[in-house]
Amino acid sequence: KRTFMVSTAIAGFQQRSDEVRKWCFGVMDVLGTEETTLEIKGVWLLRGDTTAHLIQANDDANWYTWTKLAGKGMPPTEEAKKIVRSYWCEKNELEGKPIQDSAVFK
Repeated sequence: KRTFMVSTAIAGFQQRSDEVRKWCFGVMDVLGTEETTLEIKGVWLLRGDTTAHLIQANDDANWYTWTKLAGKGMPPTEEAKKIVRSYWCEKNELEGKPIQDSAVFK
C-alpha cells in the first residue's frame, strides 16, 4: 500500500512537470521495502545549468534535493557517469536497496 502511494506521488510530480518535458529527461525510483523506509531517488538530465525552469513549472520540485553532477565548467567524472548509469539502467537494486518501482520522465 505504501509503495503504491509513493509511486503515485512520483507519477503526480512528473505529470505536473509536463511544461518542461521537452527540456528534461529523468528516472525516479522508489527504493526500500514496505517494512522499512521507502525513498524516492533519481537522476535527471536538464537543459541549462539550474533547476530553475523545473521549479518554476512545478513547485513540488522544491521538496527534492538537487545535486549537480556535471555541467558548464564541471566535466562529468567517472563517479558521476557511474551514478547516472546505475540510476538509468538498474532494474533490481540501487544503493543496496531493492527498487520497488521506476518512472521515466521523457
